[in-house]
Formats: sequence, C-alpha cells, structure tokens
Amino acid sequence: MAVSNFPVVSEALIELNLIATELGQIALSSAMINDIIQWLIIISNRFLEAKEMNQAMIHCVCLFSFISFNIFITRPTMKLIAHRTPVGKQVKEIYIVFILLGVLVMACVSDVIGVTFLMGPLIYGLVIPSGPPLGTTLVEKSESVISEYLLPFFFVYIGMNTNLSQLPNLQRFITMQCIFFAGGLAKLVACLLVSMTYGVKAKHGLVLGLILNVKGITELIAFARLRKIHLLDEKTFNDLVFSVVVMTAIVTPLVKFFYRHHPRVLNTSSMYEGQIRTIQNTPRNTEFRIITCVHSEGNVRGITTLLEAFNPIIESPMCVYVIHLIELLGKSAPILLPINYKQNKKFLSVNYPNTNHIMRAFENYSNSSSGPVTILPYVNVAPYKNMHNAVCNLAQDKMVPLLIIPFHENDHIDLNGHVATSIRKLNATYQARAPCTLGILVDRYSQLGAHNDSKMYFHVGIFFVGGPDDREALALGIRMSERPNMRVSLFRFILINNNKLCKSRMQVEEEDSLLDESLIDEFKGNRFGGGNVSWFEIIVEDGVEILDAIRGLEGNYDLVMVGRRHNIGSLNDEEMAIFLENAENLGIFGDMLSSTDFCIGMVPVLVTQCGGDRVNTIDRLGGNRVSIKETN
Repeated sequence: MAVSNFPVVSEALIELNLIATELGQIALSSAMINDIIQWLIIISNRFLEAKEMNQAMIHCVCLFSFISFNIFITRPTMKLIAHRTPVGKQVKEIYIVFILLGVLVMACVSDVIGVTFLMGPLIYGLVIPSGPPLGTTLVEKSESVISEYLLPFFFVYIGMNTNLSQLPNLQRFITMQCIFFAGGLAKLVACLLVSMTYGVKAKHGLVLGLILNVKGITELIAFARLRKIHLLDEKTFNDLVFSVVVMTAIVTPLVKFFYRHHPRVLNTSSMYEGQIRTIQNTPRNTEFRIITCVHSEGNVRGITTLLEAFNPIIESPMCVYVIHLIELLGKSAPILLPINYKQNKKFLSVNYPNTNHIMRAFENYSNSSSGPVTILPYVNVAPYKNMHNAVCNLAQDKMVPLLIIPFHENDHIDLNGHVATSIRKLNATYQARAPCTLGILVDRYSQLGAHNDSKMYFHVGIFFVGGPDDREALALGIRMSERPNMRVSLFRFILINNNKLCKSRMQVEEEDSLLDESLIDEFKGNRFGGGNVSWFEIIVEDGVEILDAIRGLEGNYDLVMVGRRHNIGSLNDEEMAIFLENAENLGIFGDMLSSTDFCIGMVPVLVTQCGGDRVNTIDRLGGNRVSIKETN
C-alpha cells in the first residue's frame, strides 16, 4: 500500500488531464523511482529467503538470464519488426499475435523464477519500442478488448470476492483503515516537505502527495494473487480492497479541486505568471524569438515563407523553436524533447520519421535564409488536450513574444475527422492560455510560398480596426516593411458611430485609441515614400460596413493580417458564429478574410491575438456609406 505504481499513476494523470503538466511529469518520475525500489526489494527479499547459497545463486542467475534475454534478444527483435514496417503502415497481424502471446509467456517465466508474475510483463513492455509503429499498433489492437471486456470482468471478480457485510470485528476493521490512512498521510507530508525543499510551491507539493496516493488495478491484481495463494486471508483482503476504493475516491476530487488551472510548479516561475510578452514591447535591436508548431509536412512551406517575411537581420536575428506536435499513442508518458540528431537520429527515424523530414526542411531554410535564423527543433508527444502545457511553458521560460500555430483546416485532405477536431480544440486552448502573442496561420490551399520569387514583391495587407490584437498585426507589418522587395498596405477602418458606451468603457477606448495612433504614426514614418509602404483610411459607421468594405478591397495579396478581437460595440463572436463558421476561432474579420467572400478564399491569413482570451464585441448598426481616403 505504500508503493506508488507507475501504470496506475500514469492512467490517473491521463484521466485528470495532468499527464503533460509539470506536476504530472514530476509524479511520473517519482512513481517510476518508487517502482524500481519496489522491485529491488522483492528481488532482495527472494535472495535472502533462500535457505542455501546454491538456491540464492540459481535465483540470481535465472533473473539475470531473464533480463538479459529481454534486453539482448527481445528488444533487437522488436526493433527489427519496427524497421521492416513501412512508414504510415501498421505492423503485420502475425507479429502482433506473437507479441501478445509473449505477455503470457513472460508472466509465467517470471512467476516460475520467483519474482512475481507482474514483473515479467513489465520488463517485456519496457523493451518494446514505444510510439509508432509498434507501440501504437499494439494499443489499437488490444486496448478495446482489455478495457471493454477483460477489465470489467476483473472488477466484477474482485467485487464478488469482497464481502464487507461479514466483517466480524468492527474495531479491527477501523484499526486497519486507520493504519492505511496514516501511511497515506505520511507520504503526503513527505511529498510536501521535500517539494518545499526544492522550491516547489507548498500547494503543489500537497497535490503531488495526493497523486502518489492514488491506487488502482495493479494493487487489486496483487491482492487477488496473494489471496489465491493463501498469503492473504479473507478479512485482510476485504480491508485492503475497501482501502483502495476509499483512498481513490477521496484523492481524485481533491486533486481536481486544488489543481484546477494547471499553474506552474516552481516558486521561481511565478515571476512570469500573468505577464504577456508581445511583439510591440520586444526591442527591435534584440533577438526575435518565435515558437512555431507543426502538425504535418504540409505546414512547413507556408511557415518558412512567413518566417522569411519577418525580415531576419543582423541587428535583430531570429531564433525559431520549431515544435512537431504528435498525438500520444503507444506510450505511457508524454515528452517535449529537444532534437539532437547525433543522439536522437535512430529514435526519430524509427518512431517519428516525419519529424526528421520536417526538421531537415527547417534546417535547409535556415541555411538559405537572407538573414540570420537559428532553428531549435523539438518534438512534443502528448494527448491533444494537454499539448498546450509544454508549449506555453516553453514560451514563458524562453520569453518568446510570438507563437504561431496552423489553422485546423489547413491541408484538410490529409487529416481525418478526429485529428481535425482535436487540432481545433487545441487551437482554442492556445487562444485561452497563450502567454504571448498568438498567430493563427490560415492557409487552406497551401498558397503561402507556392509562387514565391525573391525578385518579386511580397505584398502584405493589414486590416486595422483597433485594439491590442490589431496592434500586434501592425507591429509585425512594421518589421516586415523594412525588408527589401516587401510591400505593406495598411487599411485602417475609422468608426464614426461608436459613442454608445459607458464611462469606464470610453476611458479604455481612449487609451486604446492613443496606442493605435502612436503605432500608426510609426508605420507611416517607416521608409515613407519608398514605394513599399502605403496606408488607407476607410470611414465606416458600423461593423457591417467594415465587412462590406473588406469585400471591396480584394487585391493581389501574398498574405493578409488582422487581429482576432476588436472592442467596437455589442455584437460578439459567439453571436456571429451563428452566421460565420469560424468566428470564434478567427474573429469576425479573420473569418471573413479567410472565406470565399474575399479573393475566393485563396489568400493566406495570419490572425493575431495579444495574450489570453477576452470578450470580443462589435457593434451592429445600419447604413451603407463607405468613404476611402488614400495616402501613398
């Protein structure tokens, strides 16, 4: 009962959506160490119980031979199977059948040599390469059978053999439960004290202790086995099963209550919490850091073209953290792994071959870029609902002002319904929790970079209504405008009928307006008259007129940029979502620019958002008058 089993903790973290958090990673590491100590104790106990030295030596030789067989014969065989499986294909059925039969054989062998039947499958599972193709295929073939049939029958078996109504001695039962509770409380206090020693917040140390007190199927299997070989009597078995059920029932809701918002774990990380790094407050003469997420090879060309448009120069070189996002399948623990080709080449070539191709493409771009660009490749393997944790933490730790993610409908032919839906939810999570400026690249038909010629102008259109999101788009436009062969057109919409606001709201509007004017003045003065900067003022009465005006501004753009949220009235994205499919994800104007109503949907769009989510409103009034003032 004192042991925290890795499989149980891993499964509990997945159910609690904590598997990819910092606290989840610490809990997994602690459970793994706990498991290792447990098995060492079992092996040592078996060795010491031997009556004669010969028996002890035979036991050690058998155990050593068993482990060596798995490491030097079983693992190379598994790797050979993985190597022979074509990329994107599943492992042959005959291999899967023999591998699954191997679980039973290993359980039998480990039980015969005296280290319990649980250790054999554990070592067998550790030597099987995790992830695709072998790990994922094994999960797909066996998960439904185990979770839908075997597990329910096992729990029914445990329930039928547990009889709490026949407890002969209530005092003994209460005493046993108090002993189990005291053991769990001691572990909780130990985790709390050790966590505080290493700079982890006290509250998070408490949650860590609760997680490590979770009990599950591993304990129940051990109890059932010990009962069957008569090492546990009926009374003790009943006490232990009741303790497991009660402990898990108490711990799970407490973890959810104390760790609802998944904050950072270390005390030193609190200095970054609540702070949003933006493009505007990044000095122009410092390194420009960007995180870009990639789902498939189809995202690479558009993102590399966008990065080149950001104008890397010696005074402001770019450092790009490229993260390949991969769904966690066939593994127990997520990873955010910096890619070192000397160390990870074999691992990536077998498990994630597409990652190699993607990162090579970014390295080639870095070598051929017109300015200094440093590529730092990462691979993030996690469940889609938890992927954002590692990425957002990296953005905070590296003080990154811009995070670029691809829209879920980009290259939609290559994605099945489950993946597209998961990416859409992931993007929504980024929008809610991004610690920096977020850029959503909409490039449904892979147009960005398709006709790119370094001798031709790269034309960028910026649609500016006002507010922090639009200012981030304009700040990017200012950086782009300093690049040769770059043309940036600013379309500013001036609302003349936006006075129906309360006093506090009007004060915020005035402050935003001053910031807007300051940034627009900077844009106007940036190489003004050089032919690559132009700006237009469009006077409108309401949001509907803005949409009408956008339809009339179609042109030969290579990219258009717009903010996601705007502070101009009462009609919000949720209401417009009734009429516009992606208004909640891209904002009203972002959805309009990426739809077939604007340039038949063929122009790539970068939708910017300054930090975490806020309410987006837009006024809906009447009228059709639109006047345009052009300055070139």
